[in-house]
Amino acid sequence: ESHLGLIRRLKPTALVGVPSFLRKLGLYLNQQGYDAQKSGIKKIVCIGEPLRDKDLKFLKVGQDLEKIWKAKAYSTYSTTEIVSTFCECTAQTGGHLHPDLAVVEIIDERGRPLPYGQIGEIVVTPLRIEAMPLIRFKTGDISFLIDAPCSCGRKSLRLGPILGRKKQMMKVQGTTFYPQAIYTCLEQIEGVSEYYVSVSSAGALSDNLEIYAAVNNPQCTKTDIQEKLQARLRVRPEVFICEEELIKGKVYTPGSRKPVRFIDRR
Repeated sequence: ESHLGLIRRLKPTALVGVPSFLRKLGLYLNQQGYDAQKSGIKKIVCIGEPLRDKDLKFLKVGQDLEKIWKAKAYSTYSTTEIVSTFCECTAQTGGHLHPDLAVVEIIDERGRPLPYGQIGEIVVTPLRIEAMPLIRFKTGDISFLIDAPCSCGRKSLRLGPILGRKKQMMKVQGTTFYPQAIYTCLEQIEGVSEYYVSVSSAGALSDNLEIYAAVNNPQCTKTDIQEKLQARLRVRPEVFICEEELIKGKVYTPGSRKPVRFIDRR
């Protein structure tokens, strides 16, 4: 309600926030009889969660944002330590780097720089920090660099979407992936309304993966979800269908600005 009051009073033309929250906000406004598409919002700058997949195509949350608000959604990347941000331009194809502010590298497990386009950990050397200089700061985030010229005319390197967190990488039945791959699949399944992922250790070389989901369509069954996940991930995880309120109680925790969809019990 407070956000609705602010939008009515200030009439902003842009919003900055976590995409999943901004999606919920837009749906809430519509439920209250205030058409989000007529709110005057023209741009949405998203932080904290990815909008795109590795092919730079919108995830469902990105599609929903542009549909609900009738506004352009842009992704940006930063961390508290680097005091810089790499935001998408009007082309919406990766965040432009600023060579005068920071040196950005993508490295492998041994700390060696990877060629453009290859996936690895983001390492940043900020150039304008004085009080706490950082050299090759490991962010723990997984992405890649794009060296192709942007259609906007700039020729600077661009940072691709965040594909996961290094410490959240899972190895299940010999297949390695990040939680974001699961989120992307679940959000594309019609009928899945809420979900979270739990991972525990199944031994020295493998993890045990469990998916907890709420559905709002009786035709969306446990088997359907498992089959779609197997087609995308090449593994068939355990799936538990739960009440939506139970899932929300796990996902939307007090004090967290982002939904908590990954529970690591390893």
